[in-house]
Amino acid sequence: MILGIIPNLRKPELGSSLQSVVEWSASNSAQLLISPRITEHFPELENRSGITVVAEEEMADQADFLLAMGGDGTILAALRHAGGRQLPVLGINLGSLGFLADTSPKHLAEALDLLVAGTYEIEERMTLETEIHTSGEVHTMIVSNDVVVDKGEYSRVIDIDAVVGGEFLKRYTGDGLIISSPTGSTAYALAAGGPIVEPTMEALIVAPICPHMLASRPIVLPAESEIHLSVMSKHGSAQVTGDGQERLLIENGNTLIVRRGRRWNKLVRTGLGLPFFEVLRSKLKWGFREPAERS
Repeated sequence: MILGIIPNLRKPELGSSLQSVVEWSASNSAQLLISPRITEHFPELENRSGITVVAEEEMADQADFLLAMGGDGTILAALRHAGGRQLPVLGINLGSLGFLADTSPKHLAEALDLLVAGTYEIEERMTLETEIHTSGEVHTMIVSNDVVVDKGEYSRVIDIDAVVGGEFLKRYTGDGLIISSPTGSTAYALAAGGPIVEPTMEALIVAPICPHMLASRPIVLPAESEIHLSVMSKHGSAQVTGDGQERLLIENGNTLIVRRGRRWNKLVRTGLGLPFFEVLRSKLKWGFREPAERS
């Protein structure tokens, strides 16, 4: 088995967890792929038997699984690297309670044993594909969480005309607009007042950011919908961001088309992590109430 490792080097727990993976791989004749940025922080791994240094962008061509060691952002990065091969990603949660990670560090070796035994499940999640039409060019973003169109660095509202399936939906006036997948419904879209959507569902969530009209509310659309957006800004520009990791400046009159992505994300589920609704209860403090102070 070949594992490609995508880490968050800022996590203090990474060193001990990475050492656990190295020890497990040596005992199980597994091969590890690590990036040059890992060897910069852990130079002792560079010439170790069973470890190959490979650029993260190339790991999906060689690995059987990608091991994302960090928080949800790290898993999103690993899903991007999984690319067209749609390689399965196992998330090891080294941060606060996350929505995407499957396993805690204390169950790391057990999770890897399950990979070898084949006793795991693959959870498929839909992606979003965005065509951004600028002056004579078409840029494409494939995202797991969301596509965000916002005002950028200027503190002035922008107008975004939204057309769904050829029918005019509305003009959004405010700080911007989020088009989210169900996976992203617990991310930026949730902070903008959007609904929580069970992540294996297929749907598109449209959530305005600080709308200038109280009647502007989030809306959930069928996954087959195609959303056309046209952007007008009084300062002449806006920005498009994919998963918080890819950014493109756009100008007045530029258009975007957002639709269901042609590829699927594959997350490994070992059964060692918390169920989705339990994560919701814990992270959002559902059912918890602070006791009232008595004078």
